[in-house]
Amino acid sequence: MGLSAVAFAPQMAFAQEPEQVEEVIVTGSRIARPDLESASPVSVVTREEIKVTGLTDVGDLIQSMPSMSGSPIGTTTNNGGNGSVQIDLRGMGPNRTLTLINGQRLVDGGDYQTIPSAMIERVDILKDGASAVYGADAVAGVVNIITRKNFDGVEVELQTADWFDTKAGKQDTVSLVAGKTFDRGHVIFGGEFVTQEEAFQDDTPWDFFETSYYIYPEGCESNPARPYDGTPNGGCYPLGSSRIPEGRLGFASQGVYMNEGAGLVPYDGRTYNYSPVNYIQTPYDRTNFFVDGEFEVNDYVTAFTEVRVNLRKSAQELAPLPYDGRPGQDPAYTGTYVDADGVTQAFSGVSQDNYYLQQFATAAGLTPEPVTDIRRRMVETNRRFEQDITQVQAVMGLKGSFKEIDWELTYNRGRRSRTDNDYGQFAGTPLFNALGPSADLDGDGTPECYTDVNDPSTLIAGCVPLNLFGGANTVTQDQLDYVSTDLTDHYTTDLETLDFNVSGSAFELPGGDFGWAAGIGYIGEKYKYAPDSGKSQDAVTGNTGAGTEGSLYNMNLYAEIYAPLFDNGEQALSMTAGVRYDDYNAFDEETTWQLGIEANALADLKFRATAGTVFRAPTLSDLYGGLVDDFPTYVDPCTATPLPAGCARPGVQTDSQVPAKAGGNENLTPETGDTMTFGVVWTPQLFGGDLSLTVDYWDTQIEDGISSLGVQFILDDCYLNQNQQACDLVTRRPDYSVQQVIDTQLNVAEQGANGIDTEARYTIDTDLGQFRGTFLWSHLNERTKKAYAGAEEQDLSGRYTDPTAEDGGAYAEDKINYSLSWMWNGLTVSYLGEYISELDADTFCNCDSDGDPSNNKADGSYIQDVDAVLYHDLVANYTFDFGLGITAGVTNITDEEPPYIEIGFNATTDPSTYRLFGRGYYLRLTQTF
Repeated sequence: MGLSAVAFAPQMAFAQEPEQVEEVIVTGSRIARPDLESASPVSVVTREEIKVTGLTDVGDLIQSMPSMSGSPIGTTTNNGGNGSVQIDLRGMGPNRTLTLINGQRLVDGGDYQTIPSAMIERVDILKDGASAVYGADAVAGVVNIITRKNFDGVEVELQTADWFDTKAGKQDTVSLVAGKTFDRGHVIFGGEFVTQEEAFQDDTPWDFFETSYYIYPEGCESNPARPYDGTPNGGCYPLGSSRIPEGRLGFASQGVYMNEGAGLVPYDGRTYNYSPVNYIQTPYDRTNFFVDGEFEVNDYVTAFTEVRVNLRKSAQELAPLPYDGRPGQDPAYTGTYVDADGVTQAFSGVSQDNYYLQQFATAAGLTPEPVTDIRRRMVETNRRFEQDITQVQAVMGLKGSFKEIDWELTYNRGRRSRTDNDYGQFAGTPLFNALGPSADLDGDGTPECYTDVNDPSTLIAGCVPLNLFGGANTVTQDQLDYVSTDLTDHYTTDLETLDFNVSGSAFELPGGDFGWAAGIGYIGEKYKYAPDSGKSQDAVTGNTGAGTEGSLYNMNLYAEIYAPLFDNGEQALSMTAGVRYDDYNAFDEETTWQLGIEANALADLKFRATAGTVFRAPTLSDLYGGLVDDFPTYVDPCTATPLPAGCARPGVQTDSQVPAKAGGNENLTPETGDTMTFGVVWTPQLFGGDLSLTVDYWDTQIEDGISSLGVQFILDDCYLNQNQQACDLVTRRPDYSVQQVIDTQLNVAEQGANGIDTEARYTIDTDLGQFRGTFLWSHLNERTKKAYAGAEEQDLSGRYTDPTAEDGGAYAEDKINYSLSWMWNGLTVSYLGEYISELDADTFCNCDSDGDPSNNKADGSYIQDVDAVLYHDLVANYTFDFGLGITAGVTNITDEEPPYIEIGFNATTDPSTYRLFGRGYYLRLTQTF
């Protein structure tokens, strides 16, 4: 809770007297080495550093580190979220960071809700491409969760976290861990239960969370909720959804009407404020169980196993159903009518023979005719989405040594089953009937549905006519019961891997033993998404679309070496190299390589560098995903003045979101790329303490990137650039509003990023206790993107772009985490800081009313300045001699407000980057036996 910052320890050893050490496996290699250093930059988050933050969601902790960018989904992602927690290393996309547990792939692909903090010993973050070792997806880097092994005793932990000024959103955690080590092995098992309470946007103290605002005029974003007066000194323009509770009822020829409660009156242009009734923190109940065991069968063979079970129930809640009966939107009645010129016209909406249309139109002095543009916010319902997830993953294997060669055979099997339930939706056939012809032919005061009101024999049994004309809260329960439907979707993911690895030392070099490792492996994945039949048949409201089913298989071979070329105790030189071959059933094989070099100029000064190739295989959804609904934000180019040359006439835009269809492409091929790092490591004794300092430059470039073009790009390419291929993907209604855009996956994008990471850590022992300081700074030089080959390159660094678009979100140029801790006897007091630099945010405002072109983009749209922010946390812990530990923390001490960002999709801010709830606190009790 609170996204408390932590500064992470770089993975290294301090200069010290020579001693006999056990060889270890470093994340990024399978060769055992006598130290924790490597050519690739690796940061380590220890168990103690995790606990001091008060976070039990380890994904939130990792995403708060400076080397993370972008805006991946988490439990504060309501619209577009699914209860999972993802991370985004380097801002290259969550699917370009490989997540492992003890070096093994996860069936969920990187949902950190399945990883209990109670089982974690440390987290290794490899900030370098690693496809030559781990294969696909290790493009930006690897996060390897190392679990607790050698634990004796029982540990019980209770934690509660809450906010001072936000009225909801509490989180409670209970965990139990028990373990035993013995001569021939160990066993450890445990469980963790976390429950998080929902919080609506109006539970927070921030005014802009409670209303939808658009930046107009420029400058109003300094206080968007101030009363709007059309000047920069006032607030921003409040604008919501065109689906209003009063109904937005467009008759075929008589204009648009609504009902405030006293009958139909002309529509006055009002919109619906959907913000207050949206979650800003989504609720969940999460239970994780884990078992880890190892047993030495004999002197040559050791058996090991890991089992993890995750059970989660989570939910999101949006504003009530925004019903829209226009063509291409939600199901409605479809029929024909004869217009004033005697021409028969087809329509979608409400029948001219509908009982309620007849009653309300006549009372308002209108001639009953079809309503061809029917929009209404169904405030009588709740629109809720729930997930029920069961995930089981088991790893088992044998390992041992034979003639100084270490070997390991590992089998990894996982299954994830997810059931989604959507509530508050309407079914197509009942809507057709209920909005069709109806009348009170039996005279009992209650209308009935007919296919022809002039023929009583056409009665539709069980049908209840739907009244969309009476205004807010006039739809009865009987009407809702008839048209409402609960929708159920099923997802199943299977993962199976089999690996055989061998490693050893071949001969001695001047700097030490020549190390090598090699292996063969198999990876099999299956995925099935079976949507509710109503969705697959496009016969319900809400997001609809086709299902997905497919499989992907891989056979792979790899080899790597470690060559210590020289070591005289002061200077040293070593080289690493690796190569991997991956063969897939769905596309051509890939071969990747990596080279690394380490050079000690002095005992405490080391230079290191790596270069290599990486690739990312298309996911099963990328390949086989059926076309499904999407509702990204957009600005219709045809609403601009002057009218772009590609527009036939001025467009009509009444909403900030547009219906789109997104899906997979069986012809996709893997992404390919190059990575490079260069750095220096300095580990001196300084002023009586130990200092470690690393500075690393890194660069990652990707070609044939799997990406959709994006709805905004397609619209601009069509109407501004007059590209007919883009225009073929756009459908417009008769009034020239955008009805739908097709936006599927393609191998078109080019992406790149480079920057500098700086990490420092200093520890000193004094008569007053031990002091420890940490500092981690990531500077993003560039985060480039080309939508397709030949397109203009964009630099996203320092920017915030539309998070609903490909690669959208926050890319701060500078992010810093730092901490200072004092430890004395059983007391530890820590201060933590987190800094995020300013951002230039895109906006929907396509104007220049302030007359200052310097703050506008080339197309004239305004750039919003998002201020830098600095968060402060304070934590104290005391551990008693009898094993009881008490920890208390206050997060965001200065009560920093999240920034208003106009194009922020959830609550007009960025939940993945900023803290949303103001000052918070947590209290934890830990008892060990």
